[in-house]
Amino acid sequence: MLVRIFDVISRSPNLKQLSMKIWYQYLSRLDKDSQIIFMNYGYDFLNPNHKKIKLKDADEKDRYCIQLYSHVAGAVDLRNLNVLEVGCGRGGGSSYLMRYLSPKSVTGIDFSRKAMEFCKRYYHAAGLSFCYGNAESLPFEDRKFDAIVNIESSHCYSSMDNFLGEVARVLRTNGYFLFADFRSREKIDHLRNQLRNSGLKLLKERRITGNVLKSLDSDNKRRSAMIKEKVPKVLRNTFLHFAGAKGTDLYKSFKTGEREYYSFVLQK
Repeated sequence: MLVRIFDVISRSPNLKQLSMKIWYQYLSRLDKDSQIIFMNYGYDFLNPNHKKIKLKDADEKDRYCIQLYSHVAGAVDLRNLNVLEVGCGRGGGSSYLMRYLSPKSVTGIDFSRKAMEFCKRYYHAAGLSFCYGNAESLPFEDRKFDAIVNIESSHCYSSMDNFLGEVARVLRTNGYFLFADFRSREKIDHLRNQLRNSGLKLLKERRITGNVLKSLDSDNKRRSAMIKEKVPKVLRNTFLHFAGAKGTDLYKSFKTGEREYYSFVLQK
């Protein structure tokens, strides 16, 4: 039932954005100790012998979410580049990019004022900044950024075409668009066509549904325990669903292929 409600919401631009605003506002009240700084489904390696990325002890709890950023944003060398993250949420990804990948600057932008207020209070690093704004009408001048990162956010946008137009506008020539998100199985080809028609060159495409599923399995205990600790009982099943907990309809939709998760590298 929940996954069907989620599908109804995903087909309505107004419902999508309203539901995400409510989600962020509710998180800001629940997460008093600032534990939730990532909201993606994560990435884990299918080969158990794959060398793990090195993280500081304080970042280990968010390893799987960080590994998704490493997979997507680490596809190109971001050293000394000006990077924009669109849909930065509570800022964990932008902070990771700044601290580990050595860009010149990272700007995080999100349509949730609550999330941006949190980020401005919580993060204090040279070169890292946050601002409120809409992905489909970015408040930046043309050709301002060398790379744009967008992870697990675009499925909430009213118009993917408008967003891609803004990406092309604010990217510098030869700049990179580093993108990952999920779609229902029947919409993957449409997404691929939108990317190809964006004016950007598609350099790499990878289906990572299996990696995301393994992350949800590996991180299930931590995610479920956090929800049990923070969320009132009447809302726990809903939070577990949105978190992709094992056994939920959303988790099953990845497992059956009803939903697929892809990552892409594009260049202007």
